[in-house]
Amino acid sequence: MTKAVFPYRVLHGDVVLRVEKAVIDGGRSVELSRIGDSSRIVALDGLQETMRRWSEVTLKVSVKVDGDELRAGPWQQPRCIAVASNRRTNVYHAFPLRQDAEGCWSGEVDLVRDEHMGRSEITARIVAMVDGVDGRLVGTAEAPWYVDFEAKRPSPERSIKIRWLDFTDSSNDHLKEYRNDPWLFDSEAGEPVLYLNSSVEGLRGVLENATTPEQKVVRELVSSQVASEAWSAMFNAAVYACEVVEGEPQWPDGWHEDVLRRMLPDLYPDLSPDEALIELVQGRTEGENGSDLQRRLMHGAGAQSRKPRKISSALRDLRRIAKKKENV
Repeated sequence: MTKAVFPYRVLHGDVVLRVEKAVIDGGRSVELSRIGDSSRIVALDGLQETMRRWSEVTLKVSVKVDGDELRAGPWQQPRCIAVASNRRTNVYHAFPLRQDAEGCWSGEVDLVRDEHMGRSEITARIVAMVDGVDGRLVGTAEAPWYVDFEAKRPSPERSIKIRWLDFTDSSNDHLKEYRNDPWLFDSEAGEPVLYLNSSVEGLRGVLENATTPEQKVVRELVSSQVASEAWSAMFNAAVYACEVVEGEPQWPDGWHEDVLRRMLPDLYPDLSPDEALIELVQGRTEGENGSDLQRRLMHGAGAQSRKPRKISSALRDLRRIAKKKENV
């Protein structure tokens, strides 16, 4: 991952953050199966630990760095702070952790349920006095954790949400100007959602209840087009979520990062992920002609949606159907 450059010495070793335990409303502990060490996700949807709506979850966290490096470095009074944030609600809270040993901290992060939606990020930062200046950032958790309020399992794979809506219905006023579109991608609420227009005659039937060979061919063609457009829309949203710090492009958070890391190897196969991110963001910010990027994006979206393979398969099926009719 591309890192910002600091005008002073920072930690080179990893800052390792772990969530050891989660407790609901100061009472019962969340099942350990909901805390994924490999995925770094705490899944909190549909909890069985409480029969009522809970109001707060407390995360027991620990942070470790190389104690020898910390001891030998120029940093004075090093401290560790856990930070919880949620983009959808603009929540940002910092929690000082207590030092247990050289390079080891632990403590609690409290998340009030009503202040968080979707996914919240938990990270850790090491601050210290450097060259007489206190509070300087000298280390950040290499890999943050996520608290997912809409997941029952700590799985890193999150598929795009799909909702059927009647775009012509008065209750969906925000969609009325798109009433003739068969589908629409939206990420303004923070998480990507694909809306399918139930008012388009035959769309739901062919996507969910295709029975004849001809209907199945149409289903494959339509679904591949929907998927390709969704990947393109998610990629564009992810690109605009990238920030530039002191001239250095930074990876965005959450699903934006997931999309870029998945698609950039298809768009820039000869570059590393970090190099591809730099190429992508610099091209956008410097106002370069977007035709090259659009060609690459069409290829990448097609690869993710398997559109070329589905179209080839559909064309073969159409030829078989036509031959059968000719032989009847």
